Amino acid sequence: MTSRLGVDLGATWLRACLAEGGRARWTERTHATAWRDAPAALRRILAKRGLRRVDAITLGGTRLGGKAGQAALRRMLRPLATRVRVVPDFEIAHTAAFASGPGVLLVASTGSIAFARGADGASRRAGGLGPLLGDEGSGFWLGKTASRDEALRRELRLPAPLDLAHAADPVRATAALAPKILRARSARARRLREDAAGRLAALAAEAVKGLHLPRPVPLALHGSLFKNAALRKAVLRRLGRVVLVAPRVPAEQAAAGL
Repeated sequence: MTSRLGVDLGATWLRACLAEGGRARWTERTHATAWRDAPAALRRILAKRGLRRVDAITLGGTRLGGKAGQAALRRMLRPLATRVRVVPDFEIAHTAAFASGPGVLLVASTGSIAFARGADGASRRAGGLGPLLGDEGSGFWLGKTASRDEALRRELRLPAPLDLAHAADPVRATAALAPKILRARSARARRLREDAAGRLAALAAEAVKGLHLPRPVPLALHGSLFKNAALRKAVLRRLGRVVLVAPRVPAEQAAAGL
């Protein structure tokens, strides 16, 4: 019986699921690691379950270091599986929502990205360029923009930009300000929230260009920022007629082929 290990390597947790015969046999969770340390973490998880190898591993992760990093991680995982696939985390999140079908995934967390797949299997992404070149409307973008607005910074008692720049992890420290900014009720904070919503909606609109999608478009919202109801409503208002799709399974189960 073929054994498939699906892995979701996030910013906070590493989640793994072993599937056999189309069923989940077990799931494990441990603290997230850098991608270079993921093979060792998975080796420990497999050893805990009495395994040394599996037939296939699919790992979806964040901060994988681009194509070179993904290729290096595939090589590092080969001692653990006959077949290895490494993809960005948004691809397994899309599969978790739509399986192999059409739809657009809009992600708003520390970073931001939209990834769409058409009815013919063609795909397109928008955003996801990281904090230096992109991540419009993301948690990092909100924190950066608010901290540089002197009036809003005083109103919300946010750290000064220089303090954020000198933090141990400046991107994470800046993005951590987003929930407080989104909860604020002042006119200035509301305008920033609406600006973020517009930028996120624009990513989704860009991702679907040229693709053959059902109407209304199936849409899945993914990421911690969408826990804020006001931001969620503002994004949906801008996108017009869409059909919201909830994930069928967790991302690690989708990566395991479930």
